Amino acid sequence: MSRRSFGGGKASRGAFVVLTAIGAIALVLYSMRGEGDRKLDDNVVLPDKPGPVASDLTRAAQAADARAANAQAADAQAQRSTPSQRDTNPQARTVTANTDPSNTPDLGAIANPPGQPSVSRSSPRSNEPSNLSSTDAFPALLQRAEALRDAGDLVTARTLVNEPLVNQKLSPDDADIAKSFLSELNALIILSPQRFNADPFTRAYKVEPGNRMMNIARQFDIPWELLGRLNGISDPSRLRAGVTLKAIQGPFHAVVSKRRFTLDLYLGAPGGPGSVYVKTFGVGLGSDSSTPTGTWLVSKGKLKNPVYYSPRGEGVIDADDPKNPLGERWIPLEGIEGNAVGQQSYGIHGTIEPDSIGKNMSLGCIRLLNHDVELLYDLLTESKSKIVVTE
Repeated sequence: MSRRSFGGGKASRGAFVVLTAIGAIALVLYSMRGEGDRKLDDNVVLPDKPGPVASDLTRAAQAADARAANAQAADAQAQRSTPSQRDTNPQARTVTANTDPSNTPDLGAIANPPGQPSVSRSSPRSNEPSNLSSTDAFPALLQRAEALRDAGDLVTARTLVNEPLVNQKLSPDDADIAKSFLSELNALIILSPQRFNADPFTRAYKVEPGNRMMNIARQFDIPWELLGRLNGISDPSRLRAGVTLKAIQGPFHAVVSKRRFTLDLYLGAPGGPGSVYVKTFGVGLGSDSSTPTGTWLVSKGKLKNPVYYSPRGEGVIDADDPKNPLGERWIPLEGIEGNAVGQQSYGIHGTIEPDSIGKNMSLGCIRLLNHDVELLYDLLTESKSKIVVTE
């Protein structure tokens, strides 16, 4: 019995030695693995831990990064979309724009919500030509532009759609969709008090002592009325030094289609490459094709509440007479090219017959609805703006 007990003790000690050796080896292997992990971790640069309350700058940067990432993701999704997924009613969307944060309250600018700084971002394809080989490519392009618009990059979205439009790469139906989309954007970029630094036609002007609105407007080839409209100043005598104005680098030009009864407004040129489409107005034209085609120049003598001197023997009709067919505005035209050469008795004006818009009912002049001609009057510059009348 005692021998068996002795033999069992030796076995126990032997097992203990073996287990100890195994444990030592395992410990060495574990240490080596930890050292390897530490070496791997040494190659990873981790950001400093933020404090309990992040700074405003940090939160702003995080918000900007998040929105930029969301915009890129939306743009990528738009590229994968099929033509059947196109939204054919771009005007139904609500536009949220990133505007110049330097806008001052007296300009009536809309500020970004608190904690939502303006993001300056360019599309990676903003400088690439569209090269649309067929209208099948337009739905995908439009969705890319919508993604940019929804992310606040209105100017890049406009460039993307404007290029194939002015270079006549779109079908008539797609051109109408493009114009609707661009008109929506330009209602903010061009025709609102908001300033967009990325827009090549938008200018900021700080008023100096002694400046006059007419002189400032002349520097930008626009009427002073447009400068006042953009900045909420109806009386030029109320201009104050130190205020920063939004101005547009003009002049504006227009293309009238006799077949479609439309007047398309442009910046840069009267349509074609290098121009930017702004807006479309409906028009009425001359009966018996009496509105001459060709190029016209807006001449001096624009009038508000014009008196009408009838060429049909009706005599003189006072400005405030409800029978005055000119409505509220008169924009005189002088023919300089094509069939318009030498013609000086034509003009653009309002109407007391709104049903005549879209019809050939005038003596040859171009009619607009009164509220439309009031806006156009503020946009067209004497001796600068051109009107091209096409069939």
